[in-house]
Amino acid sequence: MKNIIFSCLVFCLFSCGSNTVEDKTDTTVIETPKPEETTTSQPAETPSESEKKEINISDLLGSYVGMFTAEKYDYDKAPTWANKITVSLDKIEGESISGRSIVAGNDRPFSGTITPFKDDSGKFSVQVKEPGDDKYDGSFSFTLDPHEEILKGTWDANDDKLAVTKRKYKLEKKAFKYDRNLELEGLDYTELYGTYNEYTNESEGLTNGVSSKNASAVLLTKKDVENLHKGDLEVMRNAIYARHGYSFKNRKMRYVFNYVDWYIPYSTDIRNQLTDLEKKNIDLLKRYEQHAEKYYDVFGR
Repeated sequence: MKNIIFSCLVFCLFSCGSNTVEDKTDTTVIETPKPEETTTSQPAETPSESEKKEINISDLLGSYVGMFTAEKYDYDKAPTWANKITVSLDKIEGESISGRSIVAGNDRPFSGTITPFKDDSGKFSVQVKEPGDDKYDGSFSFTLDPHEEILKGTWDANDDKLAVTKRKYKLEKKAFKYDRNLELEGLDYTELYGTYNEYTNESEGLTNGVSSKNASAVLLTKKDVENLHKGDLEVMRNAIYARHGYSFKNRKMRYVFNYVDWYIPYSTDIRNQLTDLEKKNIDLLKRYEQHAEKYYDVFGR
């Protein structure tokens, strides 16, 4: 009888142990599909459709460059003027923002407020004003999109009697960096602003001589420049300043360099940044500019 009871106990224990192993095996089988579930092929969501990159304040700072186009103006005084502008965002603390605008030979500080959009777009609304002690000061109102690195908006002049009282712009984030190897390309036969003669239908222009030498990278000789036209020499010399980010007051030079892709107006005084080679070339070019002939061609209107 004792043997029968003992045998039953052993059988029960063995049966319980077997069930425990089977349960563990079942549990493992249930859990193993999880990695497969995370790797099932589904269309990848783009940042705009799912979560966007987290933006830090430092991501907003920097230079934004593009055309500063007249929107409200007196045509008799300002026939659709447009200039390349750099808006530099330098400091953000809470909802306060400060920076500067560099355009047409002017470097003006500004300050104001920056607030995030109430939606989940990640964009910011910015309202800033220049000091007001310069006749060309005004107010900027723009949207800042850090994901696209775009700054877009309008500028309104303080003085409503200016030739241009409102401008618009769409600027891309670009960092300025001096590069002596930047070349002038595609400028030959460009008309020089303000040289058109309505009686002869001619205007002073550039030839392919303007891109024959890089005056920031090569020491020029008399032979290099003696047969170049006045406009070519002038633009070749000013290309030195443009490579240093000089913002031109001279409208004729703005007309040329506004449409040079690599040009970023960044400073109104670059004299201390010129290299010895550039200074020598500037002196040589100036001497030949004084006596060079102008190149005229017919430009349609």
